Amino acid sequence: MLVKMKALPEKVAFIIGLSLILGSGLLLFLLSLVFSIDNWITMAVGGMIWGIAFIFIAIAADKRHSRIDKK
Repeated sequence: MLVKMKALPEKVAFIIGLSLILGSGLLLFLLSLVFSIDNWITMAVGGMIWGIAFIFIAIAADKRHSRIDKK
């Protein structure tokens, strides 16, 4: 799975990570209105989403850093 994430261009990976961070709170809030979800489940799912988003942003930063160092 990490190989597929690393294959993405840096801008796409950064946009995916940023949209996951910004959209996860709203999505989890709307899901908690529709379904009765406990707070600990919401926090656990939110933590997993934020972890995946951090991986996308870290991959984008690593690609940018390696591209700038080569010049």
